[in-house]
Amino acid sequence: MTDVNNSKRTKREQITGNAHIFIVIMTIIVACITLRLWYLQIVEGEYYSRKSHDNRIRNRRIRALRGIITDRNGKILADNSLGFNLQIIPENIAKDEIEELAALIAAQVEGLNPATVVKLYSQCSTYTRHRPLTLKKNLSADELARLEARKYELPGVIIETEPLRDYPYDEICSHIIGYLGFINDRELKLDAYSSYARDDLVGRTGIESRYQNKLRGQDGLRQVVVNARGRELEAFTVKPAIPGNSLKLTIDIDLQEFAFAAMGDQVGSIVAIDPNNGEILALVSTPSFSNNLFSTRIRPDDWRRINGDPLHPLQNRAIQGCYPPGSTIKPLIAAVTLTDRLISVNTEFFCNGSLNLGQTNFRCWNRYGHGKVKLAKAIRESCDVYFYNLATRVSIDRIAAFGNRFGLGIKSGIELPGERYGLMPSSSWKLKNVHDQWYTGDTLSVCIGQGYLIATPLQIAAMYSVFANSGTYFRPHLIKVENPDNNAGGRNPAVAKDYAGVKIDIRDQDMQAIRQALLMVVNNRRGTGYRSRLRTKKWQMAGKTGTAQVVKQELKTLKKVSETPWRYRDHAWFAAFAPFNHPKIAIAVMVEHGGHGGSTAAPIARKVIEFYLNKINCKAETNPDSSAQ
Repeated sequence: MTDVNNSKRTKREQITGNAHIFIVIMTIIVACITLRLWYLQIVEGEYYSRKSHDNRIRNRRIRALRGIITDRNGKILADNSLGFNLQIIPENIAKDEIEELAALIAAQVEGLNPATVVKLYSQCSTYTRHRPLTLKKNLSADELARLEARKYELPGVIIETEPLRDYPYDEICSHIIGYLGFINDRELKLDAYSSYARDDLVGRTGIESRYQNKLRGQDGLRQVVVNARGRELEAFTVKPAIPGNSLKLTIDIDLQEFAFAAMGDQVGSIVAIDPNNGEILALVSTPSFSNNLFSTRIRPDDWRRINGDPLHPLQNRAIQGCYPPGSTIKPLIAAVTLTDRLISVNTEFFCNGSLNLGQTNFRCWNRYGHGKVKLAKAIRESCDVYFYNLATRVSIDRIAAFGNRFGLGIKSGIELPGERYGLMPSSSWKLKNVHDQWYTGDTLSVCIGQGYLIATPLQIAAMYSVFANSGTYFRPHLIKVENPDNNAGGRNPAVAKDYAGVKIDIRDQDMQAIRQALLMVVNNRRGTGYRSRLRTKKWQMAGKTGTAQVVKQELKTLKKVSETPWRYRDHAWFAAFAPFNHPKIAIAVMVEHGGHGGSTAAPIARKVIEFYLNKINCKAETNPDSSAQ
C-alpha cells in the first residue's frame, strides 16, 4: 500500500514539475510575443505605418513650369509645352513578368529596346523600387495613343506629364536664349544641386544658364492612391508647384529676326545697341543651331552634326569671337591723340602709299597714297599712313588705358556665360606673354587694328555707342530694367554703376570732330562707306569700315577676293550709328573672311539700321549736317 501511494505521489510531482516548466515556457513565449508586439507597434510603429501607407499611397512630383522669357515688347522667346514621359514602377512588376512586359512596351515605343528595359529594371535597388523609372521622354502622339490603348496589359506602367521648353524663334536667337541639358552625376553631388533629381533639365548656355535659379521654379507634390497592381485610383495635390520667374529681355525680336536674315549664309555676327542706355537690341551669331533639339535629350545624330560642324555653330561669335578690328579702331586712336594734344584736327601728314620704320615698310591700303592728309580725310578715306604717324607719337600703354575705358580688352559683364576679354595689348602684356619688349612697329600695327589687338563684335558695338552719344560708355546688357528701384533679372539695379553711363574724359570739340569724320565716311563720295549710305533723306548714318587681314600678303601677290581661298580672305567690319543727330541705334557687323568691310559688312548694317528706324517710326532729322557733302 505504501509503495502504491509513493508511486502516485511521484507521478503528481512529475506532472506538477512538467506543468511548471510548461508554464515557464509559455510565459517566456508570451513575453517574447508581447515584447515583439510592443517593439513593432510602439518603437517601430511609425515606420511600419508609413511603409503600409506607401503600399497604397505614392508620392509624385509636380514639375514646376519654367519662367517665360520675352523680348522688350512682350513677345515670347522661350515658352513651355506639355510632354509625356513613359515610366514604370519596378515594385509593381514581378521578376518573372518583366521580360514579357518589356517586349510589349518596346513594341509600342520606337527606339526602345526590351533588353534596355530589363537592364534598367534589374539595376533598381530595394530602396528605390517604389520610385518611377523613366524609360523614354517626350512620347509622340502615336506612341502615347498605343500605350493608352493597352494600359490594362501593362502593370506598373505610368505616363508622367512634364513641361518642356519651347523656343518659337528657334535658330534666330538660340545663342541668346541658350538651351537645356540633363543634370549629370558630378553636379548631383554638389550642394548647389541638392534639390535636383537625376532626370532634371538645367540651363547649359545663354540666358537659360545665367538665370537657371530664377527661371527654374519650385516643384510641387501630389499623392496618388494605387491598388495592389499599381493602378492609380485617386490623386490629390499636397503641395502645388510654383512657376519660375519670367524675364524680359532688351532684345527686339523683329530686329533680331531681320538681322539674322540679313546675314544670309555669311559667317559672322551682328550686334545692335541702344547707345543711350546700353540695351542690346539684337545679337546675332551665324551659323546658328536649333535649341529646340535640346528640349529633351538630343539625338546622337543631331549632336554629332552640330558639334562636328567646322563652322562651330554653337559658338556665340558676338561675345566669343575675337578678331582684329581693322580700321574700325582708328576713331579711338584719333580720340586718344587729340585728348593728349599730340595732334590737332589740322595736323597734316603726307601719304605716298607707305611709311618706312627701320628696315620695315608699312603699307597703306591705297598703294598710290592719299597725298596730304588731315584727321577728317584720314578717317573718311581710312589712310593707314596717317595713323602710322600717330603711332610714333603715342605709347601703347596710353592706347591700352584709353581703350579699356571704351570697353576694349575687358569683359562687358553682359548676362551671357562664356564672354571673352579680347585683347588690348600693352608693353607689360607682351613682356609677360611673348617674353619680348614692345616696339614702335607693334604700335603701328595696333593703330590700324592689326597685330596683337583683337576684339569681339560686342566690344566694337559698345565702342561706337560712345561715339554715337558723344562720350559716355554704357555697359551692354540684355535684361530689361523697367524700374531701377526693383530687383529685376536676379541683379540689383539699384546699384547705379550697373547701368549708369561713365563719362569718358575727352573734349567735346574733339569728339564732334571725330563724329563729323565718321559722318563723311558714309556720306561723302570719297568715303569708304559711301555706297552704303542711307538711301532715304530722313536720316544720316555715320560709321567706319574695317578690313582685317587674316594672312599677310605681299603687294605683288595680292589677289582678288574671289580668287582667294575662303579661309585666307580678310575679315570684313562695319560699325555705325544713326540717326546722326539723335542716335537710336549703334551697330557692329563682322563677316568672317568677307573681304572688304565697305562692300560686304556695310550693306548689311545699312539694311538693319533702316529697318529699325522705320520700325520705331523715328522722326526725320531736323538739322542734317551739311559738312558731309
